[in-house]
Order: sequence, then structure tokens, then C-alpha cells
Amino acid sequence: MKSIVSIILIIASISFFVFFTKPKWTELKQNRAEVQNLNIAQENAKKLKAKIDSLLSIKNSISPADMEKIQKMIPNNVENVKLIIDFDNILQAMVIENGTENIYKNLNNDNLGKVSIENPKISQSDLSVNGNFDPTTLGVADFKFNVSLTYRDFISFLTRIENSTRIFDINSISFSTPQTRVLSNPNDIVYDFSVDLKTYWLKSK
Repeated sequence: MKSIVSIILIIASISFFVFFTKPKWTELKQNRAEVQNLNIAQENAKKLKAKIDSLLSIKNSISPADMEKIQKMIPNNVENVKLIIDFDNILQAMVIENGTENIYKNLNNDNLGKVSIENPKISQSDLSVNGNFDPTTLGVADFKFNVSLTYRDFISFLTRIENSTRIFDINSISFSTPQTRVLSNPNDIVYDFSVDLKTYWLKSK
């Protein structure tokens, strides 16, 4: 009789373990794993918030003047028309400061004394980069144009482009010498330059 009772108790214990304890144990392990994942997510969220707060602190420390320079350095669009106007304004200011307006008086009979960007063409281009960088965040535009200047004025023009706030990379420069009379000063010879450069802009997501 005792043996039968013992067997019944053993069977009952096994049944209790299989049908009640084991599922609860499995559920408990799953809950523990879920709690662990939530703890990891919470820790990552804290790190992300700290990073965001740090970046916001850095952004807020930038003066409005410096922020304007940053926006000019890499604008949020190509700004085709503005880019051409800016280059044209650079030319006009340079010629006036260099005092070389008289050299260009007969350069263009329709626009006496005025030097300007000719045949401007701006088109989007592909970005080739090395390293860990997402090219989808940065747009590239090719800017090609012609300009007729003396050699000294052209060097001055390039210097102003180099020192401008916006980022430019010059791809190529070519030039030709037009038919001209013999000048007493070789520095007054006007060359036809073709310039091909790249500029950059931030893509919105």
C-alpha cells in the first residue's frame, strides 16, 4: 500500500512539474531576458540622451555669427542663382579694389568696363569618398564658367574663392590668349579662363 502511495506521489510530483512548474519556469526565464533587454535599452537611452544634451550644448555655445558662417560653408541646397551672383560680386569687388577697371573697357562692347561670369553651368555630381562616411548626407554640384581676366586678377580671383566661407574644390582650369595688339605692359593682357570646380550642400532627410 505504501509503495502504491509513493508511486502515486511521484507521478503527481512529475505531473505537477510538467504541467505547472516547468511552464512557469520557462515564463520566468523569458521575463528575466525581457527585463535584461529593457535594462540595456534604458542604458542606451541614457547614453543617447547624454549625447544629445552634449551636442545641444555645443550648438548653443556657437555664436549667431559663427552659425551663419557654418550655414554658408555647406548650405542646405545648391543655391544655383545665389552662387552665380556671389561669384559675380566677387569679381566686381576685386576689379574695383585692384583698380583694373580700365583694362576691361573694350572687353565687351555691350557691357563696357564690366567683368562677369560667362556661360555658368551648375549640375549635380556624384560624391566619391573613402572611409566611414555616408554620401547620402552630402550633395555635390559641378560649377563650370568662363571669365576673361588678366593673369594677376585671375590669381586674385582664385585667392578670394579660396578664402570664401563656402567650400570649393577646383577640378580644372584652362585658358587661351585672344588675338590682341601688342601692349606696353604684358600684365594688361586679358586671358580667357575656363574654370571647373565643385561645391557642396547638405541633403535634407
